[in-house]
Amino acid sequence: MSLPIKTLTVIMRRFDTLIESGEIILKNAEDISAVYEYNELNNRHYQSRAAYKKLNWSHFVEWRVKTATLLCRVLPKGNVHEAAAKDIPNLSPTEDHLVWAISFLKAVKDDLDNGFLDCLASQIEAEIASDYMGQAERLMSEGQSGKFDHVPAAVLAGAVLEKTLRKLCRQQIPPISIVTANNGHKTLSPLIDDLKKAGIFNELKAKQLRAWADIRNSAAHGAFDQFNRGDVNEMITGVSSFLADYIK
Repeated sequence: MSLPIKTLTVIMRRFDTLIESGEIILKNAEDISAVYEYNELNNRHYQSRAAYKKLNWSHFVEWRVKTATLLCRVLPKGNVHEAAAKDIPNLSPTEDHLVWAISFLKAVKDDLDNGFLDCLASQIEAEIASDYMGQAERLMSEGQSGKFDHVPAAVLAGAVLEKTLRKLCRQQIPPISIVTANNGHKTLSPLIDDLKKAGIFNELKAKQLRAWADIRNSAAHGAFDQFNRGDVNEMITGVSSFLADYIK
């Protein structure tokens, strides 16, 4: 479950907020004293209710809902802790339950921060993308200036860029649709526009992506006079940098 940097930053900030607010609820809990009663039969006092901390009910419920929502979004399907996360809505407003939930949040946050929630398939996919970019670089280095050897490199780099943009769309919360109203696949330009609208990157980055999309389209449709070898070199460097910045 590799996440783009901006999305990961928002999620980590949400973890921090919920951990802090949970600890505040715990800190502000009302101390309820134990209750003792007298038993005339054996002439002894006994404890009928132990001392406990009374949590603010409304604050606890609000915190519980937000925590359940976050964990549902973050934990990959089939994760070993998925069942525990699904039980968050059933937590009682008790000190021990809240302490457990805060500790659970801290542990999941640490796993996420250190990459231990990453899906193996996503890691393999990222390695494959990196390998394809390496192939594109080799095509450029082994080709001859003045020939059209740079064309397949442009097509390959463009394919990696398109796949990466689709992945970014699927990773958003909620996911950005990668199909058109007619159930066709969105092309590069609409994907770029949608991600920019979602705030994943700014207009400057979008402009760079559109330029690379134009090179890819020109290469794929035989318009070889619309770009040159230098343009493809810059495209490969730029796409590789984009992968490093947005796919973690």
